[in-house]
Amino acid sequence: MTAKSCRYALCMTIRKLALGLFLLLSATSAMALDCVEKSSGIADPAPIPVDTLAIPANVPSGTKVWESNPIHVTAYCNNVLHGSDVVHFYFNPKNASLGEGLKMGVSYNGQDLEANSQRLSTGSKAISKGQSVTVDVDFRLYIKVTGKPPSSGYYTGNDQFTVFQLDGSGGINYTQGAKNLKYTLSNLRSVRFIACGADLTVDPSDQEVNFGTLMQRDLLKGRKYQRPFSITATKQGCSDLFSLKAQFGTSNALLDENSINLGNGLQLKLLGEDQSPVTFNKYIPFASLNNTAQTTRSYMAEISPISGKDVSLGAFSATTIIKITYY
Repeated sequence: MTAKSCRYALCMTIRKLALGLFLLLSATSAMALDCVEKSSGIADPAPIPVDTLAIPANVPSGTKVWESNPIHVTAYCNNVLHGSDVVHFYFNPKNASLGEGLKMGVSYNGQDLEANSQRLSTGSKAISKGQSVTVDVDFRLYIKVTGKPPSSGYYTGNDQFTVFQLDGSGGINYTQGAKNLKYTLSNLRSVRFIACGADLTVDPSDQEVNFGTLMQRDLLKGRKYQRPFSITATKQGCSDLFSLKAQFGTSNALLDENSINLGNGLQLKLLGEDQSPVTFNKYIPFASLNNTAQTTRSYMAEISPISGKDVSLGAFSATTIIKITYY
């Protein structure tokens, strides 16, 4: 083969590669779809500032030191150009990093996502050209310790973090002005570091509230059974000032946000010191350790009949897990 023919063959090879790349990019673009916030029609709404947050430096690596309350977003998606597509949830589409021994994550559809651009299907119905779909996205954000955070001062990394982007199955659409709904956090530089956290202890010490035997005839008359318990928070030895939020989490079925459905015609509520019911699966202010090393909160577990339901005989149980965050 002559030098001229070699150059010609090489040139043809390059042209074929370039054409293949063009077709690949075109196919990716064709798989794209639009998603906007249903209530506003906006694809890139204003960033949401994080709550006041403190992160203890003495927690083991791998510990979730902060978790948001449940967040709900409703999206409207359409404009599939060719074929059909399903809406996907892409975590951290901009491949951002917190640094300082911290990692941002999101709990979505029962999974924790932490890897850059990690995706999950939203489970939406497939749509084609001219069709649309409404997608409800429910998630929780969290921050996990992955190294040794500072023991004082404030977070100095990027002030914003794009948590997710809704897009098609072909991948993330990075085109300028693309209509792909994003959820972004801001005010991260308000996050501060503290030298220590707090330990929680529950009374009774076996962490079990036992109601003993309940009388069906009394329950049918509307009687409520109550048992006390308490939770004590003790500072772990540092002099830093901080407060706590607590969540009473449960995987039991809920009758409403304040009541566990025990499945036998009875409901369980937890009453605070002011006798108001605790909201399950939501972080609420718990205690201040600013001017004291220890504080105790008293609660009442209450079982009562559900109006209009028959009460069944037999054993029952329910579980709640207490989580705390710092601020």
